[in-house]
Amino acid sequence: MQVFAHGHRGGGPLCLHETSSNSATIKLFWCLQWNMKSGQILLIAGATLFSYAAMAVPYLTEATITPIPDNGQYRVEVSISRLIQKDGKQVEELVAKPRILSSLGCPASLYQGLQPENPDYPNQDNVRVNVSWPYPKESGMAYCTVIVKHGSELESESQFQLKISGPGRAPLVLSPQTVNRQSVHIVTDKSRGQSYVLLEFADKTPTEAKAMAIENLGNKAQIRNASGDVVGSGIVMGGSDKNIGIALSYNSEEEAQRVASALEGTD
Repeated sequence: MQVFAHGHRGGGPLCLHETSSNSATIKLFWCLQWNMKSGQILLIAGATLFSYAAMAVPYLTEATITPIPDNGQYRVEVSISRLIQKDGKQVEELVAKPRILSSLGCPASLYQGLQPENPDYPNQDNVRVNVSWPYPKESGMAYCTVIVKHGSELESESQFQLKISGPGRAPLVLSPQTVNRQSVHIVTDKSRGQSYVLLEFADKTPTEAKAMAIENLGNKAQIRNASGDVVGSGIVMGGSDKNIGIALSYNSEEEAQRVASALEGTD
């Protein structure tokens, strides 16, 4: 089952309730509950649902994805239940309740269940959840996929996708005048072939610096020298080691060194 919606912006919980059954019918309750801020408007242009092949055992899947803009994160809560007959009534038997907390713009995946090498693996359910939400203020696709298997046998697969329309962001302009020059330093991750320029903002309180780092997560940075000339660029990857600045990502240590020198005013 898939759900597609187009043309909204805002922040708040996104709920999906889906049932797979022997008759291949889908009982769906889908809701968007948004905390509207700054005149943001919720628009739903359309939704399309697709059923899939009937499963031997009916399952109920409920997923809620909640953006947390102030922390630069999103939270996903999933509940999967098996529908069984008890005393002549259909009741829900909980299978799993996975939860994920990830940064905006960073896809995440969670597996809950036994590993295949476990002797009891073929007799138990396992669940995999794949989720993502775009960077702050950026357009993109949010999605949540929930796959339920009994051992290696597929029992239920549910997915929703939501197209997020954001206003976009201007590049973050960085220069020796806007950063603390003494804070600029380079960290290299040789295993990934990445170098990072870490820096702190000038004339910002820790609260202001954290808010700026969150707002610019995944954003482009424009690097200027002391004369105001554009000498480079970068991608904001997150907060610095003291969480009062940002880290810029580069593919080589040489490129990172050029940017660091410009921000230190020594280029």
